[in-house]
Amino acid sequence: MPKKIVINDSELPIMKAIWEKDGRTSTELLSNVTGNKSTLKTLLGRLVERGAVRVEEINQRTYRYFAVVSEDDYIEGQRKTFLNKVFNGSTEKMLLNFVKEENISADALRRLVDLIEG
Repeated sequence: MPKKIVINDSELPIMKAIWEKDGRTSTELLSNVTGNKSTLKTLLGRLVERGAVRVEEINQRTYRYFAVVSEDDYIEGQRKTFLNKVFNGSTEKMLLNFVKEENISADALRRLVDLIEG
């Protein structure tokens, strides 16, 4: 992300719905995200205020929401934060931990080695 825009865990389902189909209306978001209308409006307002989402008025009661922060940029920022917070920035420690602790198939390990070598 060019500038650090915080997306809280409670706001993430809304962002995922917008990333899935950019330009959703508030009505579409209500049908795709669990929670009540008042909470959704509050969370959307925060996302707009922080610059993660932009809004266009369709009419007096209907608005369309667009992602300003791309899903790829969000994932990159979260990956970096996670790596720094949990593994002191060490990709090697993270990969070794995942390989050691998770059930990774031999085929997946081969693809990982190919990716590293390639």
